[in-house]
Amino acid sequence: MQIPRRIFIGLAGAALLGHRASAGDKVVGGTLGGQAPLWPFYIAANKGFFAGEDLDVEINFAQSGAAVTQQLTGGSFDVALSVGITDPIHAIDKGAALAIIRFVGSTGPYVLIGKPELKSIADLKGKTVSIGAPNDVTTNYFEKMATANGLKRGDYDTLSAGVAAARYAALRAGVADAAIVLPPLNFQAAAAGYSILGYAADYVKNMPFTGMAVRKDWAQSHLSQVKRLLAATDKSMAWLADDNHRGEAIDLLVNVGRSSKADAESSYDFLRRINYFEPSSNLSRSKLQNLIDSERELGNVGSSLTVDRLVMPGLGALTD
Repeated sequence: MQIPRRIFIGLAGAALLGHRASAGDKVVGGTLGGQAPLWPFYIAANKGFFAGEDLDVEINFAQSGAAVTQQLTGGSFDVALSVGITDPIHAIDKGAALAIIRFVGSTGPYVLIGKPELKSIADLKGKTVSIGAPNDVTTNYFEKMATANGLKRGDYDTLSAGVAAARYAALRAGVADAAIVLPPLNFQAAAAGYSILGYAADYVKNMPFTGMAVRKDWAQSHLSQVKRLLAATDKSMAWLADDNHRGEAIDLLVNVGRSSKADAESSYDFLRRINYFEPSSNLSRSKLQNLIDSERELGNVGSSLTVDRLVMPGLGALTD
């Protein structure tokens, strides 16, 4: 499978960002393309956290979480730096020798938007809501939001539209009354006069959204590199969590992540509001079980999948 775009971060990337480069241990990473969700990795490069761990990290962008996971499984990547966490879970359930080693996005950043005349989620009774697909994570998030507001299945219709941009397009075209989207579409929708009906993070707790995963054979033979990668990521998360760094973080996303200034500012405030980025490399057993239960409810994984199959001893401390 062709890798559409790649950048070099770490010691090589640090040179591009104004830091001196020198030889370091190479790590070939893959991730979804994106801006704000990759903030910690832009920071790790620019602030020298990868370099400080003697790492030379190459990042390859793929078009979907499934593509990232497929290339990780096939050996094109050593690590998936940030991927929708259900993608490696599905692969592991099917027998792939992968392991989740860190949560990256600790909560779903979905936002439910609707036509201007709608003022609350309860107003969706008798309306059509644009979701991703009946068995994907958007269904799980939306149904929890609807239930908390007194709606049950049958009180509304759903329209499967695929990716967030298509869901927003369905709303704009008038074929849906509401849509569940991701930043920065919610900022654009609000600017265009659409209503913000609710934030998934206010309703769905203890359900990680993105994670870092490795191929077990590579990780076993490169334990030092993996642990240093986790250490650099922890430092980057801590730096981003400091509100004193807001201006610098926004400038970094604009200059390196190619975000607009307005989207970078809105993304920073929004992601900080919902505590999106996971500060620690510890892995919660209960959160992993919540993910398994959710995916099993949607029919995406089998009955034999356990938390222990998702992790690798010695990488990411497993807590309650």
